[in-house]
Amino acid sequence: MVYKIAIIFALSTLVGSGLANVCTDAGLTTTDGFLPHPTNCSMYISCYGGQPFEVSCPTGYNFNPTLLKCDSKYVCVENTCPPTGIVIQPIEGSCTDYTLCIGGAAYPQQCETGLQFDPATLKCIPAEEAQCLENQCDPAIPPPQFFVNPFDCTTFFICDENFLPVEFQCANGTIFDETVNDCILGDTCPTDVTTTTPAVDTTTTTTINTTTEGTTTTEETTTTEETVAP
Repeated sequence: MVYKIAIIFALSTLVGSGLANVCTDAGLTTTDGFLPHPTNCSMYISCYGGQPFEVSCPTGYNFNPTLLKCDSKYVCVENTCPPTGIVIQPIEGSCTDYTLCIGGAAYPQQCETGLQFDPATLKCIPAEEAQCLENQCDPAIPPPQFFVNPFDCTTFFICDENFLPVEFQCANGTIFDETVNDCILGDTCPTDVTTTTPAVDTTTTTTINTTTEGTTTTEETTTTEETVAP
């Protein structure tokens, strides 16, 4: 009886905190599984029978969203995912990694060998076709190197001594002109530069490993409506 009361209390806590539908929002193929907690990386969500339960990792452990288990070596990273919906986000400083956001939880992903994540199309495509900013700095060209932000012409990048792009913002009422490597008067970007957010491709292949009591299960799911299963 005490056990049942504890479960009911835990569930009511999740309902009150707005996490009641997190298990169904994640698109699990079964009613059971583990999900990252959307706000606390030292906790996770255990879905049992389609119902969510908050579980705390042991002291000194954080929930690893890749391994789907508590991990003493995992370092928490800032979760920039929106609280609802399914969103794909690039990871700053990486041409191969990206984040799949599902219901506020972040699932780290990596492109296959030979592919890079393209922030314009939000897909893994051949490296030579990807518009990855880290590809823009050419070690064969001495600094300084300048290039405009392909998604916002009011910002630009200068390659540092390690050939990594550093972003700068033009003053209000100006845009960056690559022909003079400077900000000039204007408020309209060239037609080949867009300031709109690219549409999210709704077909995603995601691999998530689930570890439960020493047993590891790997499932790869391709979805049309951007749903994944652990």
